[in-house]
Amino acid sequence: MKKISTVFISCILLLALLMTTAFADYSSDISSVMSSYRLNNYSCESAPQQKVNGTYRTVEMLEIIAKEVDTGNKYTSDISSVMSNYRLSNYSCESAVQQAVNGFYRSVEMLEIIAKALDKNNKYTSDISSVMSSYRLNNYSCNGAPQQQANGAYRMVEMLEIIAKELDTNGKYTSDISSIMSSYRLNNYSCSGAPQQVANGTYRTVELLEIIAKEVDTKGKYTSDISSVMSSYRLNNYSCDSAVQQAVNGTYRTVELLEIIAKCFADNAGRI
Repeated sequence: MKKISTVFISCILLLALLMTTAFADYSSDISSVMSSYRLNNYSCESAPQQKVNGTYRTVEMLEIIAKEVDTGNKYTSDISSVMSNYRLSNYSCESAVQQAVNGFYRSVEMLEIIAKALDKNNKYTSDISSVMSSYRLNNYSCNGAPQQQANGAYRMVEMLEIIAKELDTNGKYTSDISSIMSSYRLNNYSCSGAPQQVANGTYRTVELLEIIAKEVDTKGKYTSDISSVMSSYRLNNYSCDSAVQQAVNGTYRTVELLEIIAKCFADNAGRI
């Protein structure tokens, strides 16, 4: 009996070690994306190129988060498919403007996977489907890459609203989420073109990600990091001379908040 108990305990400890090791592996992936983020920024010659850097690193960080929350490996092939499309589409892009579309569009698709993985009780199935329908329908009516960027940025906001609600199990952030979505709609009415819409989308994305970061940082480990990113978000906005620069500010802060969120999920083994 004692021998059986010893074997049983040994198996439990081995399983725990394997699970810890599996999630610890994401730390190197997170670090790699952030290294690319910083290195690519140095080689960017313009704001459009910086926007590509921001949207591309967003896709890569969302891939990590999607894997973290897909604890049952239900969406492995879907994640792989999005990343294949991400790489293939990049080869056919003729400009930074088209690359940014690729980044925004793949981000929407990766957020769809994350939203589904977190929707354990299928409460938000209809909402997720509605956002993806808008994503596809609006793409058909877009007259160019700038409008496609706006479509991607806007659908990201709507998908993040769902994710923020999924994680807000006690309703603590209901009012904050609602306030951001009101700003999203009101600012859209005052936008005079696609570049301003992209800025609106990326800024609301940052604000929703702040909430999500707080939701998943259950132990308050990253409170100062979240605050630091949001300070940079506000300070950089004052120095922006155009909507394109604002979009860069938005996408860059997006990457930084996603880094925090990815770390939180890794700390919690994909669960909150």
